[in-house]
Amino acid sequence: MRDMNMKLLALTADRERVSGLLERISGALSAFSEVDTAFVCFPTLKAMLPQLAEFVKSEECIVLAVDKAKYNSVRAKLCAALALPTVQNEEIYTRLSENTGLSPEEKVKNAAVPENAVCFLTEDGMYPGFAVCKGAQTMVFLPLDEERLDRILKAGLVPYLMQNTVAPAEEPPVAPTTPAQEEEEQAPLQDAFPEADVMQHTVNILREAGAKVAVSGTPYAEEIKKRGEGIADFDSFFVFTPHVEDKGDYNLTDYVALTAKAAKELSGAQFGASISEIGTGDGGEYICITVADDKTAVVRKLYREDDETVHDFVADAAEELVELIGEKAGGKGAVGIEVTGMDASPEAPSFLSKKSGKITLSVIALVLVAAITVGCIFFVKEKKARDAARAAASTEAPTTTEPISVAEPEPELETVVLSQFMYNEMRSGVQETPAVVTTQSAAGTAIDTSVQDADTTEEIPSEIIVNGKPLDAKEAVARMIEAEVGADTRPEALKAQAVAVYTYLKYRNTNWKITGVTLAPEYSDEVYNAVRAVFGEYLRFGEAAAFTPYFKLSAGRTTPADMVYGQNFPYLRAVDCATDKTREGYKTELIFSADDMKAMLTAYDASLVFGEDPAEWVKVLKHDGAVNTGVGYVETVSVGGKEISGIEFIEKVMAGKNLSSQCFSVTYSTPTNEFTVTVYGSGYGVGMSLAAADKMAATGSTYAQILSKFYSGAQLTA
Repeated sequence: MRDMNMKLLALTADRERVSGLLERISGALSAFSEVDTAFVCFPTLKAMLPQLAEFVKSEECIVLAVDKAKYNSVRAKLCAALALPTVQNEEIYTRLSENTGLSPEEKVKNAAVPENAVCFLTEDGMYPGFAVCKGAQTMVFLPLDEERLDRILKAGLVPYLMQNTVAPAEEPPVAPTTPAQEEEEQAPLQDAFPEADVMQHTVNILREAGAKVAVSGTPYAEEIKKRGEGIADFDSFFVFTPHVEDKGDYNLTDYVALTAKAAKELSGAQFGASISEIGTGDGGEYICITVADDKTAVVRKLYREDDETVHDFVADAAEELVELIGEKAGGKGAVGIEVTGMDASPEAPSFLSKKSGKITLSVIALVLVAAITVGCIFFVKEKKARDAARAAASTEAPTTTEPISVAEPEPELETVVLSQFMYNEMRSGVQETPAVVTTQSAAGTAIDTSVQDADTTEEIPSEIIVNGKPLDAKEAVARMIEAEVGADTRPEALKAQAVAVYTYLKYRNTNWKITGVTLAPEYSDEVYNAVRAVFGEYLRFGEAAAFTPYFKLSAGRTTPADMVYGQNFPYLRAVDCATDKTREGYKTELIFSADDMKAMLTAYDASLVFGEDPAEWVKVLKHDGAVNTGVGYVETVSVGGKEISGIEFIEKVMAGKNLSSQCFSVTYSTPTNEFTVTVYGSGYGVGMSLAAADKMAATGSTYAQILSKFYSGAQLTA
C-alpha cells in the first residue's frame, strides 16, 4: 500500500467537544500516510478557506471533517466554491424517505452529493460521507457525528482508501500447487506473518544497530517477553527493568513516555520502551505504546475495537510496540508524534525524578494522538504486505495532480471571544464611537467613555452590527455565547450569560455595534431559546447599565474588579465558587529551568539585578487569598527586585506562555534548579464564573439567582 500525501481539516467551533471523533478519523487515516495526520481546526468556513486554497494546490488527498449541525450547509457551499457539480443520490434519498420525517425539500438537499462521488452511506441516510476525485486529487467529506462516524469509517472510508492505495501485484507464473499449499494460500492474512517473525526482524535490526532496548516492567510487558521466547539472541538485545514510576496525576500519554525514558536510564540501553495499562477516553478504551531515545519519544495511542477481547487487544498492542522498536532502532521515520526536548546532558536533572520528569513532559505539551484506530487497529498484521506494496508503488511514474480551484477569500478579521474582548476593551478603551455622551458615570467605570442613562422605554434592538455586518440581534448574542460554551450548558446558566452579554453591549453604548468579537458559525436551539427567553433584560447599577464580565473557571473564588482593572465596581466582589475546584483544568503547572526564567526576566527588563539565590528572583508580594492563605489572584509581584502588577507579569514577563489566570504561585526548587508556576482557574476571575453558573443551574438555581450571586447589588431590569 502506497502512502498518500494527505491533509486533514476540521470545521468546528468547539474542538474539545469533538476531539474524540477527530482522533478516530486521524487514527483510521494514519495507516495511509507516514506524515502527521493530526487535524488543523477552524471555527468558521471563512477562516478555513485560505488554508484549503493552499492545500488544493499540492495535496493528493484532503479530508474535511465538519460539525454535524452545519455539515449539509457547509458541504453545499464548498461544492460551489470548489466547482463540484452536484447530483441527487437515489440511495440516500430512499433511506431518508424510509427513516426520517424530513420534508421533500430537505431530503433533496440532504441527498445532493458531488457528481461521480463515492458515498459512504449511513443507515438512515443522514449525514453521509463521500469522496470525490478530480484528476489525481481526492477530496473527502466526513460528518463529526458520534452516532454515524464509526460506520462511515469502517464500512466506507477505510475500504475505499485500501482499494485506492494498494498497488496491484504482478501476476506470478501459474504453477501446480499441492493441497497443502492451497490450504496455506487460503489462510487469513493475519496468519501470514507470525508474531515470531516480527520479533526476529526487530532483533535483527537491533543487532545491526549494535543497540539494546530496555522495556519498562509495566503489567503488560510480559506480552513482550512471550514474543521473545525461542528467538535467537532475544535476551542480548531486550532488557526488562523494574517499574519504578508510579502514575500519580500523570495522564496516560505523559506517563508511558516517562516510564520508557526511566527504563532507558536505569539500564543504560540506547532505547527505552513501554506499554501502558488500558485507559478510557472519548474514543473508548485505549493503550499507549512508546519508544524513547536520548532526546525524543514516539508515542502511539491504540484503541480497542468493539468486538475485540482484552487479550487480543493487549497482544496486538504488544506486537505493535515490537514493530515500533524496530522502526525507531532502524532510523526509520516512525509513525507517531515524535516528542523532543528531553535533555539528556549529564548536568540536567535526572529524568527519574518525579518532578523533573513531569517538567519535561509538561513543557513540551504532549498531545499524542497519531496512530489512533477504530475498526482497523493500525493494521499491525498487514503492515509487511503494505510495505511491500509501497516499495513496488515507489517505482511507478509520478502522477500529475489537477488542482481544484478555490475562490480567493476576503481577509480574515482577527477576533477573540467576548470574555477576552471585555478584558481587552477595559484595558484599552472602546473603539467604536459612543452613541450618547453624558456627564453621568456608573460607579467604577473603567472604559474611556460615559455610559448612557438607564431608560426603561428604550427600544430593544432588532439588529446588532458585529464585525461590520448586520445580524439579527438574538442570533448575534446566541453566536457569541455558542463560541464559548455551547448547547451542553444548562438552560438557566445560558440565560444568565445571555443577560450578561446583552448588558455589556448596552453598557458599551455604541449603537449596538461591536467589532473584533468571535461568533460561532452556527448556534444550537438550546442556546437560541435561552437568548430568546431573556432578550432585552439587563443588569443596571444606579441609573446605568452595569459592567458584566464573565470568564471560564475561577480559582475557587472570584476576585474584586480592582485586582484586575485597578478600579472598584461595587457589584463585582469576591464570590465563593468552591465547585470550580473540582472541574477539569482547574490547576495547571508550567516548569522552567532557572536559566530559562532568568532569560525571560532579562528579556522583559535588561536592567534587572539577580542575586545568587534564584528563590529571590521572583516573589509574589500581594494576592487576595482566593485559593488559600498562600495563593490567590496576584496584585503585585517582585521580579529581580522590581515591583510589577500580576497582570504585567502574565502579559509581559510570561508573554507567550499562556498563563490561563491571574491566580498563580511561583516556587523554586533547589534540588532541580527549576521554577514551578502553578496556575489556578481559567480567565481573569472578575464577574461570573461560567463553570460555577452551570453548576448552580444543575442544582436548581434560576438565572436571576445566578446573576444575583455574581453581580450582587446590580438590579435585573426588563
